[in-house]
Amino acid sequence: MCGKDEVMPIENQIDDFELNGSQPARPALLCFQVGDQDWVAAVDEAGARQVLEEMNGEEPGTYHDWDVELTSESMLDKQWIDEDTPHAECGCLRQWLAEANEPTYLAGVE
Repeated sequence: MCGKDEVMPIENQIDDFELNGSQPARPALLCFQVGDQDWVAAVDEAGARQVLEEMNGEEPGTYHDWDVELTSESMLDKQWIDEDTPHAECGCLRQWLAEANEPTYLAGVE
């Protein structure tokens, strides 16, 4: 296929314009904990799993049985400490979530 018959991949398609000429707002990103050790910015639970799958080069559905929970307000504000000396505060999930403009990995522990 080529030209007008060619279909753009879903990830590259632009949202339809509204009648007033503006694009609809993208859904807000939320912070999700995936499993016991990872936090991601995503629109929903399925998107949170997808962030980890893509980051780790896994097949879609690899993490379908992992627990995914919306991060609590208190956890969003908890300061993370750099593991290297002098163990300085390096930010919080709320800050990193605010900086994200697309689904992405935010933080994790080992």
